Amino acid sequence: MVTKYELLKLMRRRRFYAAILIAVAAVGLAAALYRLLDLPNRVRTQLKALCRQFLSESKTESLLDQAGIKDSPEFFAHFVASMGTLALIGAVFFSGDAIASEFEDRTGYLLFPNPVKRNTLVAGKYLACLIGAIMTLATGYLLSALLLLLFYQQVPVGLIESFGVAITLACFMVSLAFAFSSELRGGIGATIATLVTYGVVFSIISSALSMAGYDPWYMPDRAGGAVSETYGISYAKITESLSAEWEGLREIGVLRGMLRASSQNPLRSSLLLLGYGAILFPLSLWLTNRREMV
Repeated sequence: MVTKYELLKLMRRRRFYAAILIAVAAVGLAAALYRLLDLPNRVRTQLKALCRQFLSESKTESLLDQAGIKDSPEFFAHFVASMGTLALIGAVFFSGDAIASEFEDRTGYLLFPNPVKRNTLVAGKYLACLIGAIMTLATGYLLSALLLLLFYQQVPVGLIESFGVAITLACFMVSLAFAFSSELRGGIGATIATLVTYGVVFSIISSALSMAGYDPWYMPDRAGGAVSETYGISYAKITESLSAEWEGLREIGVLRGMLRASSQNPLRSSLLLLGYGAILFPLSLWLTNRREMV
């Protein structure tokens, strides 16, 4: 009942339709740029010029084919339908003020005295926000599938797998936003804190670990990057092949860390994101239960 009410309330807000429009516009813009700029051929040409400094023509062509750098349904989906950003937008749009607004707007005085446990209210809000984020993602992936059918008459299996990873990323992002929303005084502050934590703090830590020669596969931002790793497009293959031609560089920590961090396992990343979400959601329940209306 709580989830149904919160979902209906969510769908009556302008931000829900704004998120849907952003998803449609993002996919449409990406598809238009892919076609207008002839991206697969441009990328292949630039990589050829780099590889030819170290590899023969035949080896270069074979390497690029193995890495999937060519015009194909997979490369199109890799560029157009990697929806990590949409998962972030949907989660933040819907979850940033989900709990904080009840305290900020004093609506908690009417809501919390009802004979419904706070845990039930928070869980209902969580499910409603997660469903809203998934609906935003589904819009983007559905439009991507239609474009793939239009241009290539097929939809790669990687698109479905990427959608699955994106859902786990949305679970994590909603949990993170709820944790901040349960503690901070205002919805805007919770929204900004979520964006800064994922987009800045996690990114700085991951980059530092990579440069130090470590593989930060356990960082949420790197795990979220797995949404684009389901199509068989591997720039890491190119980097590894070229590094073999550079004497001694493969042993340098910076390169070694970058090589390991350049590719994420989708299944491992999905489980990791779900695990983080399973930790953050109970935390938001605990924070909400201990918080008082002031």
